[in-house]
Amino acid sequence: MQPAIGYLRVSTQEQGRSGLGLAAQRHDIETFGAREGLSVKAWHQDVQTGAGADALLLRPGLAAALKAAKSTRCPLIVSRLDRLSRNLHFITGLMEHNVHFIVAALGRDCDEFTLHIYASLAEQERKMISERIKAAKAVAKRKGQKFGLALRTKAERRRVVALGIAASEKAAMERAEAYRLHIEWALRQPGVNGRPISFCAAARKLNERNIESPMGGIWQGSQLQRMAPRLGLNHPKGTLSSEAARAQVQAIWKKYSELTGRQVIASLGLKHLLGIYRARQLLMECRLAAARRSPVHKKVGWWLDYRTAERIRISAICKRHPEYTAKQVLKILGPKHWVRLRWLNQVMNECLRALGTHSPKPRNGWTPQRRQRQSELIRQIRPWERSTGPRTPEGKGRAAKNGHGGS
Repeated sequence: MQPAIGYLRVSTQEQGRSGLGLAAQRHDIETFGAREGLSVKAWHQDVQTGAGADALLLRPGLAAALKAAKSTRCPLIVSRLDRLSRNLHFITGLMEHNVHFIVAALGRDCDEFTLHIYASLAEQERKMISERIKAAKAVAKRKGQKFGLALRTKAERRRVVALGIAASEKAAMERAEAYRLHIEWALRQPGVNGRPISFCAAARKLNERNIESPMGGIWQGSQLQRMAPRLGLNHPKGTLSSEAARAQVQAIWKKYSELTGRQVIASLGLKHLLGIYRARQLLMECRLAAARRSPVHKKVGWWLDYRTAERIRISAICKRHPEYTAKQVLKILGPKHWVRLRWLNQVMNECLRALGTHSPKPRNGWTPQRRQRQSELIRQIRPWERSTGPRTPEGKGRAAKNGHGGS
């Protein structure tokens, strides 16, 4: 008698535990083999759904049965075609690869055209079964019936969730261990300017060597960042995280608001690896937040630069004490706020105009008594300007006509 390999499959765990479906399939295959002169040398079985094109990954019994049939060069026997698969693409793939399988219900001499038709019917039947089950479950849910974990106690649900998390962590650890050598090599590569390599750059190194990720795609920096701690690799970060960088820049800006982006990077140190673009962007966020809290800044519309904090503080002083001069404001600012008196006068005048308390006299630190003494001194030294105006050729002529010295 010709040797053969038998394959059995049921869809649910209940069917697998009862053994009735498996026993019926085994009886059909044995009856068919005795009639056709075939002797089953090995049996393989699965308790898994027949849907999906990745049957070899989900059903180890089918993969072992096909491997045994190929090595022994004997046919694979199933009781019905839907026991092999309910996916048309998978069945046609077996036929295209010349896999010799026999369906006991269709006979030994069934042609490919008939197999295509029955495979299409099996796939359509699977879709109809799925639709019927979904409709029945929807009706039962509307009536208040529960399914699955909803029938279990809360303790049982927590136990199942914990088991699922543990299984996921175990699978992730196994995947990481399988790529340990590649990950360690990538993280040992030099970074920019002697710095530790970033996770994104390490991922690019692996992609350049055409090493596939555990899921068969390309490597990502976030993927390496998750896998390195699992492997116990305490690799320093190549860049500072957004939250940490924002907190560091805000702390520096509160102490030294006049710093520029490069000065912020220098104060943080190279270990933080903060780029100039991100430093300037975070500084701009701090200045913008302070400007939005200042009503005078909104009215005047100053530029956001390294002097934004000084302008806001000057505007607050002018709001509380509009009678202060520039020198008094400069004294309040302190020695760490080194600004020119002319620039301070300009800012104070803009603040006073925005506050509605602007006066025509300049805020240059002169008292009324000093202005009077200065005007008297000018009249004594240059009396011709009082009658003739500025020193121009026309003014000199008018001064000589009036008896004043034109020199």
